[in-house]
Amino acid sequence: MIKVAAIGAGRYLTLSLARCSTFVVPLLVLLSIQHSALSTEVVELQYWSDPYQMRTMAEIFEQYHRENPNVKVVIGQSAARDLVADPQRVLCAIVGGDPPDVIFFDRYAIGEWASRGAFLSLSDFVKEDAQAGDPDAIKQENYYQPCWEEAMYGGNLYGVPATTDDRALLYNKDMLVRARLVDENGEAKPPKTWDELRQYASKLSQRPMRGSRRVLEVAGFVPNYGNSWLYIYGWQNGAKFMSDDGRKCLLNDPSVVGGLQFMKSMYDDLGGAGDVEGFQTSFQTDALDPFLTGKIAMKIDGNWVLTGIAQFRPDMNFAVAPAPMPDAKQQPISWLGGWAWVIPKGAKHPREAWKLIRKLASLDSNMEMARIQSRTEAAQGRMYIPLLNANRRVTEALFDKYLRKNPQADPKFAKALQVFVDLLPHSKYRPVTPVGQLLWNAQVQATQNAIYSKGPDEKVCQDALNQETRIVQRELDRIYKPVVGVEVSWTHMVLAYFCLLGLGAAGMLYWFRTRFRGGLQARREAWAGWMFALPWFIGFICFTGGPILCSLVMSFCSYDAMSPSHLVWGRNYTEMFTDDPRFTISLANTAFMIIGVPLGMAFGLGVAMLLDAKVRGMTVYRTLFYLPAIVPGVASALLWLLIFNPNNGILNAAFEYVGLPRLNWLKDVHWSKPSLILQGLWGAGAGMIVWLAGLKEIPTDLYEAAAIDGAGVFQRFRHITLPMLTPYIFFNLVMGLIATFRIFEPAYLMTEGGPQDSTLFYAYALFNQAFRYMHMGYASALAWILFAVIFALTMFQLWSSKRWVHYQGE
Repeated sequence: MIKVAAIGAGRYLTLSLARCSTFVVPLLVLLSIQHSALSTEVVELQYWSDPYQMRTMAEIFEQYHRENPNVKVVIGQSAARDLVADPQRVLCAIVGGDPPDVIFFDRYAIGEWASRGAFLSLSDFVKEDAQAGDPDAIKQENYYQPCWEEAMYGGNLYGVPATTDDRALLYNKDMLVRARLVDENGEAKPPKTWDELRQYASKLSQRPMRGSRRVLEVAGFVPNYGNSWLYIYGWQNGAKFMSDDGRKCLLNDPSVVGGLQFMKSMYDDLGGAGDVEGFQTSFQTDALDPFLTGKIAMKIDGNWVLTGIAQFRPDMNFAVAPAPMPDAKQQPISWLGGWAWVIPKGAKHPREAWKLIRKLASLDSNMEMARIQSRTEAAQGRMYIPLLNANRRVTEALFDKYLRKNPQADPKFAKALQVFVDLLPHSKYRPVTPVGQLLWNAQVQATQNAIYSKGPDEKVCQDALNQETRIVQRELDRIYKPVVGVEVSWTHMVLAYFCLLGLGAAGMLYWFRTRFRGGLQARREAWAGWMFALPWFIGFICFTGGPILCSLVMSFCSYDAMSPSHLVWGRNYTEMFTDDPRFTISLANTAFMIIGVPLGMAFGLGVAMLLDAKVRGMTVYRTLFYLPAIVPGVASALLWLLIFNPNNGILNAAFEYVGLPRLNWLKDVHWSKPSLILQGLWGAGAGMIVWLAGLKEIPTDLYEAAAIDGAGVFQRFRHITLPMLTPYIFFNLVMGLIATFRIFEPAYLMTEGGPQDSTLFYAYALFNQAFRYMHMGYASALAWILFAVIFALTMFQLWSSKRWVHYQGE
């Protein structure tokens, strides 16, 4: 029995397995096919870079894809002028959870973004490669030490250094020889000290009389032209800019003051910052670069300038030397910058991104990129000058192949580049700090304030640096000594918002059902009205009302979009009125622009009255006067920059023709805002349309009756036209004041708030706080103050209009 049972069980099991195999085997085959497909799925890496690099990287990425079929690199770029100074798109991508996998990023800003948690640390990747003995591993000893340190924050590496650059003195040898600034052999002798540099600049500069004033036509040396900035003069003078622990700003240190004094003295020798800035507005690029055309004899600039010389003036008799130091006994130094590859927080494929970075940083890839670039230059008949690389091996290999051992290369370029290479180990780099961008802007602003100010150099420079130091130190204190507050949950805020909306809707429904008085037809009409208005209400609630409430709550918070927000209550508002000098400056600048409102109204009304005449072809004239109002802001800015050019602009040419003195317009602290008001009058055609509509509404019989009574033209204008136009005057006045307090484009496109904060308007200051320094809470507070000011002014105008606005129906 047992044997029979065993045989039966065996047959049953065999039959069962045979039946199951009918379904299991195909299933296993499908699973294996799916696994195979998944294993060969192409990983798409998003790579963000600047447009210049994109041209040379496409071919490299195609080659990388052929070597790694499962990885494809998609190149993109941020739609911003500057990823560092204007990082809106990068910020939104990271905060929104959809960042690129690799970003080619300015190295000096890595510390600031790493402190906010925006980038991934790469130290673990470096250690893993070193432990695995990978021959292509990225090793610190292969890089110039300043480049490597600049990409670190808090002891961790956040970026792999790629390109690098440093600064040296470029000088036109022919101009020095003509000025007899030569050595004992009659060769051009570059200056070695600050005193010599100042003497050279005085001898080489040309300031002939033009009309009633001297105009700078040739400059021996401009302290802030090229790529020098206050940083290099401070470092040469022994400055640090930040304390060793990174918690104290040393921008107002005596060594920095001394560097700024030197800069100011040189500007004063050239006739003042206004004249020099006006002179610089005529500068162009490429073949018309002022150094190439002989308008600048010497400048401190980066090694990339050699490429421009090789392309446009290869025969130029120039040379390169270390930048002059305060004392001849000091070791020459430079300062470097450059770019690096970073992996942002939230990247979908960090390991694949690291492999790509390692490939791009290799010697083979850099040599291939150089080959592509050199081939492009050769196709255009130009000499190729390689850029410096943060990797020593790459720099030396490029130097040898394209300059040292290239028989076709001009020896003077090899000699010039050698100066830059020799200075790399002795180069300073901008402080690695959470306030890197703010510190950069602070030294730029302090320089502007000092060189434009009158008075004793030391006091002027000290005051300018003290003001900017307070601003940077306030931000450092905010970071290292934060106010501990309740963390705000935006999810809870959204839920509370919709709960309030639900309660409000329920209350309105209850009122409608219990208190609404009217018959069935009235109820139906009311419901129909609400249904027609419902799309607008939904749009307002979701896209306007919510952000308004969010902004209000945010104005009481400390929030940088990268980390949780905390309530600080009224700190943003008290800080605004007590500890932010640019709040009052921007408010005063904006208030000054109100002068343009009545001027624009008067100009628009005058044009409208001329165009209201019954003349043949009037429609054509009206179109011509209206066209400026529809010109895009960028095009208008470019046009008026040419018009306001102090040297070649049409306005100064007209002034000179009639015997008036030339002005520096946008480069003059006193004329910058009037210049923008003048530009605003050009677009008065928009208001002209409103004035024309008002003039058409005035009955002609009023003018006829007044003429019969003996009223003259002025009397008819005063007693008929103006009273009848008061509703239009009121409308233009309200809209003009609102537009004035929202003025932004001229500062953003034309002046960047300068000179000396004279065009730092309120909306531009708000933009800087929000999108350049990531002070979202403080910017929200600024926005609500702006709303309060505009609301108060509008209410005052509405109240006062009862006294002077007259409507025809009254």
